[in-house]
Amino acid sequence: MTALTHETLLVPLLIFCRVGACFMVLPGISSSRIPVQLRLFVAIAVSLALAPLVYDSVHPATGEEPSNLLAMIFIETATGILLGFLVRVLFMALEFAATCMANVAGYGSIFSHSVDNNDPSSPFASLVTTPAVALFFITDQHVNVVRMLERSYDAFKVGVSIAAPPNLQVIAGQVGSAFKLTLQLSAALIVYSLTVNLAFGFLNKMVPQIPIYFVSVPFVVLGGLFLLLQIDKSVLEIFTSLVTQAIQGLGQNG
Repeated sequence: MTALTHETLLVPLLIFCRVGACFMVLPGISSSRIPVQLRLFVAIAVSLALAPLVYDSVHPATGEEPSNLLAMIFIETATGILLGFLVRVLFMALEFAATCMANVAGYGSIFSHSVDNNDPSSPFASLVTTPAVALFFITDQHVNVVRMLERSYDAFKVGVSIAAPPNLQVIAGQVGSAFKLTLQLSAALIVYSLTVNLAFGFLNKMVPQIPIYFVSVPFVVLGGLFLLLQIDKSVLEIFTSLVTQAIQGLGQNG
């Protein structure tokens, strides 16, 4: 039986710093609509569940000088925020793509609050982002995040700085994937908007007496909504697949 010492108590603390910081920025779990106490208890429960699995990786770091403890807590917290942000950036890209689609479809002037947070958002964007957050839990991606945190102790050693060049490559690659995702998901509505507005522009040149703006707006709005209903399933499938690949890649490569 392992003796209860201060080093044994430091292990769950260091694990909680990484897990709690990751959950603090993770999609869905970090929502302000979830009570803080619930988020805290979930982070503590996951930390205690991971403690036996990563004990051998964390325990050697507890033998450092007490003066280094604060630095280790800061590094573990920064590592957790980094891991959570690399998942969050994909949802930020989806929200940006949804906002872009709302603008080109004529819904950009309507504002409301986002379901995931209190930032201003359009109902059109919420129609895309809310199912994505729901699918994050329905497809057990939150479980994959816990597995990613477990494997992260092989890539991000406890107490070691996170600013190593391989980790910067992971960050750059993830941000690049997010921008590529934004372009892929919003391409259909952008092409539609450009085509429709270009057609009405030529029509306005040929028949300048017609108030073309009042004629074109209903077509753009209705067509954009119809097109969204056609591609919404494919958008969510592509996005969920990319999130799964991203989490698995982070778990394997750090």
